[in-house]
Amino acid sequence: LTYATPVSITPDRIWSIGLYKGTLTHENFTRTKKGVLQLLSPSHAKIVKILGGSSGRDVNKKKECSHLGFQWISTKENNINDGDILYDDELPELLPNCVYYLKVSQVGNLIDCGSHDVVLCKIDSMLVEDDTRKDQESTQPYLNTALLRDLGIISEQGR
Repeated sequence: LTYATPVSITPDRIWSIGLYKGTLTHENFTRTKKGVLQLLSPSHAKIVKILGGSSGRDVNKKKECSHLGFQWISTKENNINDGDILYDDELPELLPNCVYYLKVSQVGNLIDCGSHDVVLCKIDSMLVEDDTRKDQESTQPYLNTALLRDLGIISEQGR
């Protein structure tokens, strides 16, 4: 996905997600109508170009991330949970050390916005890697477009 932002908190937490057309992410999300948003930390800055600058049709993102020290993790093996439920086979492999992971499901229809489709998603649950991360979630820094611009990873136009 390219863009994600919260748009509502009640009665459900709703996020707006921009899916770049023609990518595997777009194809997979529109097929399953669910996914996991991974809120990246500044340590993930060096893999942003891999994640957002190419399609999984052309690049093995898992392998490229691993080469840069970000080996994707299994939820089953790494105790990623929402405090009550341990998730395993129903989730894809995830990036390690994210601030948190949001399980989302589509509500409504896709909105055609040119290069992207926008989809509204309900937050089904927030997942963390372990119990100690829950205490840190509000203070742990996260990667955002302003920081990516400051680091020279993206331009004012987003690329």
